[in-house]
Amino acid sequence: MEEKIVRKAIRESVKKVLEEKKKGLLLEMPYPRSTYKSKVDSELPQIFINWCLVRYRTITNTEPYKKHWKGKTRGHMFNAARYALKGNDSMETRRKVFNELLNENDYNQPQTMNLVICNKFIDEQIDIETEEYEQVIIDCINSIQDIFNLILKRNIQEIASYIETV
Repeated sequence: MEEKIVRKAIRESVKKVLEEKKKGLLLEMPYPRSTYKSKVDSELPQIFINWCLVRYRTITNTEPYKKHWKGKTRGHMFNAARYALKGNDSMETRRKVFNELLNENDYNQPQTMNLVICNKFIDEQIDIETEEYEQVIIDCINSIQDIFNLILKRNIQEIASYIETV
């Protein structure tokens, strides 16, 4: 390949990266749909677990590890947001994948969400037989679409701001 062509390709690639960085997030190389779905799916339980731990600390007005769990929630949401779909990487196409994951995993069901988060709460010595725990599950289920929308927007500032309000 001619050096001039290579230099032009590099400049265009750098320009695209800088434009994405200005938007608030750098994307990874695009993945085939099945790989994209798998990568996002591997992040969701961690997002929900850590989101619920933050929410529990907010509801009970207790601070231990809240900052730590906010950071972990942000990190997993950032990871899920940076993945790109090969071909049509539109927000609507990615939303379809998220909705498939929601339905396939029944994340909008209290029993499922309980199974996703209960072991971590037990490990953290948090009583799961309380009204606060039940409220955390309800709040998480009610927030799933907000969480998905933030990931789909791929804006790290919006994700960070949201986590501060959980």
